[in-house]
Amino acid sequence: MDVSQYLEIFIDETSEHLQNLSDCIMTLEKEPDNKDTINEIFRAAHSLKGMAGTMGFKRMQHLTHDMEDMFQEVRGEKIKVTSKMIDILFECLDALDKYLENVKETSEEGSEDNEAIIKELNDFIAAAEGKAVEEAAPDKEEPAKAEIVAREKKFLEAELTNAEKEAIKNAVNTDNRVYGFTVYIHPDCLLKAARAFLVFKAVEDYGEIIIYRPSSQDIEDEKFDLDFTFFVSSAESLDKIIAAANAVSEIDAVIAEEVKLDIYDKAEENAAEELPEVVEQAEVSVPSADAAKKNQPSAKKTTTNKPVTSRTVRVDIEKLDALMNQVSELIIAKNSLVSISTTEGGNFQNQAFHEQIEYLERITTNLHESVMKVRMVPIESVVNKFPRMVRDLSRKLNKSMELYMSGEDTELDRTVVDQIGDPLQHLLRNSADHGLESAEIRRMRGKPAKGAIYLNAFQEGNNVIIEVSDDGNGIDTEKVKEKAIERGVITQEQAEVMTQKEIINLLFMPSFSMAKKITDVSGRGVGLDVVRSNIEALGGDVEVSSVLGEGSKFTVRLPLTLAIIQALMVEIRDEKYAIALGSIQTIEDIPVKDIRYVEAKEVIHLRDMVIPLIRMDKILDIDPLEEEPESLTVVIVKKGDKFAGLVVDNLMGQQEIVIKSLGKFIKNNKIISGATILGDGEVALILDVNALI
Repeated sequence: MDVSQYLEIFIDETSEHLQNLSDCIMTLEKEPDNKDTINEIFRAAHSLKGMAGTMGFKRMQHLTHDMEDMFQEVRGEKIKVTSKMIDILFECLDALDKYLENVKETSEEGSEDNEAIIKELNDFIAAAEGKAVEEAAPDKEEPAKAEIVAREKKFLEAELTNAEKEAIKNAVNTDNRVYGFTVYIHPDCLLKAARAFLVFKAVEDYGEIIIYRPSSQDIEDEKFDLDFTFFVSSAESLDKIIAAANAVSEIDAVIAEEVKLDIYDKAEENAAEELPEVVEQAEVSVPSADAAKKNQPSAKKTTTNKPVTSRTVRVDIEKLDALMNQVSELIIAKNSLVSISTTEGGNFQNQAFHEQIEYLERITTNLHESVMKVRMVPIESVVNKFPRMVRDLSRKLNKSMELYMSGEDTELDRTVVDQIGDPLQHLLRNSADHGLESAEIRRMRGKPAKGAIYLNAFQEGNNVIIEVSDDGNGIDTEKVKEKAIERGVITQEQAEVMTQKEIINLLFMPSFSMAKKITDVSGRGVGLDVVRSNIEALGGDVEVSSVLGEGSKFTVRLPLTLAIIQALMVEIRDEKYAIALGSIQTIEDIPVKDIRYVEAKEVIHLRDMVIPLIRMDKILDIDPLEEEPESLTVVIVKKGDKFAGLVVDNLMGQQEIVIKSLGKFIKNNKIISGATILGDGEVALILDVNALI
């Protein structure tokens, strides 16, 4: 069977199961007796084993099978949850992660058997049970023939309901024979339910299964040991059906015998003596079917809920990108039509034409919003791995710490979410290593011994804000200054006039590290500079606030989307530029005489705020006007808690624009974040407000 077509589904679902296992194991460490969590872990490991087996990844299957054994022992209360057990389970998850990475890269799981981890797992189970596992193994390995013979009448001894006895009698009365089967599965079989259904499929080629022991649902859920029983109504000979069942692999034995009616004669005689009671039982059995119908609302509930799961579709991100590109082109075409219809001298005075143009604008805007919503995913998929990472850091750094997360359901564009994981990881590691003090120092300062790291996400206008903070030491600006002077980054004179914010910003310089020694957590100078460059590449920015002795907070601001935005179009001389509407606070007409100077720089005083002016013609190296106008058009923009006024010549109005990348060749100028194609075919550059401020 070619399973390559299911590879992408396998990768997606395995990632989900591994994340679910990681979350549940973290919960289990805190709540060792939580039965729901133990059952959830068992189910996830079981599903993972089944998927790996189906795909033919034997090593993954073997490892998850052994993990499932451990969870089975925990579920049966034979093993207690300990810190060592949690460590082993996380080692297993890391090994499974590596298998998954190999599958992503090569479509194969690789050749690593992880024997050391499997041995560790089995040794732990054996030690916890006092070697009981090893002693039981020989019997479990091969069911003794004597045991099978002793139990071969199992199907005859099964307690049957009156309805089931009636079914057997009816089958016999139609000239069919009824055969009872007990099937024994090999102990090493990993997918018992699958084997059982293969047996059923083989048998049903010759007749109809009329009774299952246990029920077919329990068999599907693997709620049986190594054997199950069923009754078949068939016109074929018993030998043929036994041969068909035996042909299924991993079946140890098939015991079968024809069921004769006289087996139940005694029961019938007893029943005849107490006929009224039997009739009563028969009457009760019929309403039980009606009762099932009366209970249909609960069944209906299931069926009404079912479509919810089937209403989601996995779509390749490349297909969404292609759809977004088509919508982008449609918006450019729409802008072009709008431009033609409003051109001076254009002969488009027809009212119906203008109405259709407006209708087209509404449709394209709604289409754009719909496509954007399809691309939006919760940041949960990125931040879910962080609790486990903080637990590991806690052990490596020998510091007690806890991660508190909120706002995981905040949504971002898929392309942003895919790239935000590394910067956030750096910030959390930074808080754990540099931010939090040791337990002794925390106690001396009157803080709880356990440090707290917070990750909080929320939406603010057209941006998503992600805050990473801690209640640790905060940033010691004096030490940062000393380190910067020592490394020749700044001079003593520069250091004396620097503000606290400027000193903190030194931490974002390449190769700058405050670590006293290099470890596998930090100290190589690769961290905050990578954070800033990665976030700026996404059109975002990062800010730091810190109070010495109380803690630090890193605020990451990201755009909701990188594709299509609402923008204000402005003119500077004869050139057109776009400014993202989400960054604009107000637009002001400022008389030149109201301009003031602070440290020889132009500022305006507006509603109790002093706002610096940015002359866009100077920044963009455009020739100045021959004579200064009496008043300036100023676009007040905001980045975090900072404001600035961009001086422009003319306002052209609001427009929906498609952001096009300038490519790798024009990346030296950070104040330009991209370009857009206007309705008349012209290219307008998009100003990056964050970089300007």
